[in-house]
Amino acid sequence: MHLLLSLLAFEAGNIDEVVDISFFQKLWNSIVKWFIDDRGWVKVLICLAVIVVGLILIKIILVILRKIVNRGKFKGIAGNFIVTIIKIILIFIYLIAILRVLGIDTSSFVALFTVGTLAISLAVQSVISNFASGIILVTNHPFNVGDLVEIAGITGTVEKITLFSTMLRTPDNKEISVPNSSVSGGNIINYSAKENRRVDLVFGVAYGSDVDKVKLTIQSVLDEHDLVLHDEGYTVRLNECGASSLNFVCRCWVKNADYWTVYFDINERMVKRFADEGIEIPYNTVDVNILPQKEENAELKQSGKSADKKPSAKKAVAAAEKAPKKTSPAKKETASKSTETKSKTVKK
Repeated sequence: MHLLLSLLAFEAGNIDEVVDISFFQKLWNSIVKWFIDDRGWVKVLICLAVIVVGLILIKIILVILRKIVNRGKFKGIAGNFIVTIIKIILIFIYLIAILRVLGIDTSSFVALFTVGTLAISLAVQSVISNFASGIILVTNHPFNVGDLVEIAGITGTVEKITLFSTMLRTPDNKEISVPNSSVSGGNIINYSAKENRRVDLVFGVAYGSDVDKVKLTIQSVLDEHDLVLHDEGYTVRLNECGASSLNFVCRCWVKNADYWTVYFDINERMVKRFADEGIEIPYNTVDVNILPQKEENAELKQSGKSADKKPSAKKAVAAAEKAPKKTSPAKKETASKSTETKSKTVKK
């Protein structure tokens, strides 16, 4: 080996570097010593075995995990989310195991990884919050893709659940992306969680209506509707005596898919049935009463304030314009004196 390195250096024209050949010789000797004398070949074989076996185990675990996810409730995006997280964890453990087999201290790598993770988490705190909230949503499983939900004040159908947000499609066909932190941090109303749903309606009738007749009329409409679940029972009672109406509450159970159909049908049928039965549906009205002039003057006299003594301002102005103008005696004397002086001056 020493001779080979010397010949290579001589052919390259670097005769001065022959002196440094001893460094490579020492390096080679240390490698040979570690590989043979220190049984380094055993560590190499173990490392190769760990690499091969580790890759095979990771693939087997992921295949089994995907089958479990597809058979369970976590299908689609939620299942892929779980598989991706577990895959990242397995790869990290796999690399640490290889370094430990080679005899490399991994404590520094773990500390470096921890510090880096902390720095990144502080820099992208909102992203990490959405990511952690996505894990909570997938774990707790409060809703599925296709459910009608109300989250963060938005009502819509769940389209998909990603790592950082939840996609909703509103009834007017708008797609809204809601951050997972807002979803998990607020109230979640799932309208599709149960098979049956209750329809709550309120009908107002005029005062003086027969209470029993109104109740029987509402019950007859519910009895005639095919989509109402009659076995679950329903409630028809006088709920409130309002300012201008008697308010009756109507509650019945329907299938979740038939909710809006029954809701609109019952409202339309009740208006027609009330009209057929002669039951009045009240609406707000305003009565305006105008008093005659004589009655108004009589009321003023009774209160001690006669209309003749204190006429209105417009009447007083009109009367003053029509009345003849009268001058006082003092004013007449001054006027006559002024005419006499004018006549004297003219004669002179």
